[in-house]
Amino acid sequence: MVKSKIKFPKEGSFVIAKVVDIQRGYIYVDLLDFEGREDENLARGMIHISEISSRWIRNVRNYVRMNEILVLKVLKVDNFKGHVDLSLRRVTAQQKQLRMKEWKYAFKFENLLTFLADETGKSINELYETIGFPILDSYESYQKTLEDIKESGIQSIQNLDIDSEIAKKFVKIIEENVIVSTVSISGKLSLTATAPNGINLIKNAINFGIKVIKSPKETKRVNIRYVAAPNYRLEVIEKNYQEAESVLASVLKTIEDEMINVGGTFEFIRDK
Repeated sequence: MVKSKIKFPKEGSFVIAKVVDIQRGYIYVDLLDFEGREDENLARGMIHISEISSRWIRNVRNYVRMNEILVLKVLKVDNFKGHVDLSLRRVTAQQKQLRMKEWKYAFKFENLLTFLADETGKSINELYETIGFPILDSYESYQKTLEDIKESGIQSIQNLDIDSEIAKKFVKIIEENVIVSTVSISGKLSLTATAPNGINLIKNAINFGIKVIKSPKETKRVNIRYVAAPNYRLEVIEKNYQEAESVLASVLKTIEDEMINVGGTFEFIRDK
């Protein structure tokens, strides 16, 4: 269970749940990240048979099994009664994948807070309140939280109203235990310029391309190295392919525009 700031999920959100009871027309689940009412160990949710699948269902057990972990969409929440209506059929494969990925980062965040608890002697609940939730409130996701702190260090959270010494210890723990994954796109870049100062013109075009990324990091950068005239090796490194493709397009357009302006030639052949 990952500790949540609220006791029940918000309508429209996607939650992680464990199947605890299967009836003919309903499935009951525990919402693993929400405490629910005071008389509950975990918030309980229900999936009506009509929200299991868009197809006709002959046997509910053909679609879910006991203790199975599901990603579900929250349809309706009654905080007073403790009722949460959920849907399985309204969750796409992509939404499931993204939610499970975020859940893994949430566990990572909590494990790092556990390391901090061991170091400071404070309880995990106390650390959630004094540093965990304040940090999370300033980010859109657990993944973004950990990756930004890993890359930017104490500067990323220094403006928050949290104990500076504990913050430094937490940042150190993140730096030692978090690895930010990256992807790369590369290819052969061919540039020529026949003007007397052609070499300088090509260097300028390359520099403009590299500077597309204003503040390069280990997880966000452009590398261009000389191979043999007129060829260069271009590599874009980013956190995911979508962002890498966007950076690559900007870099190539910048270099191509500069080469056209000086009467040069441009060609890029992407690696397979």
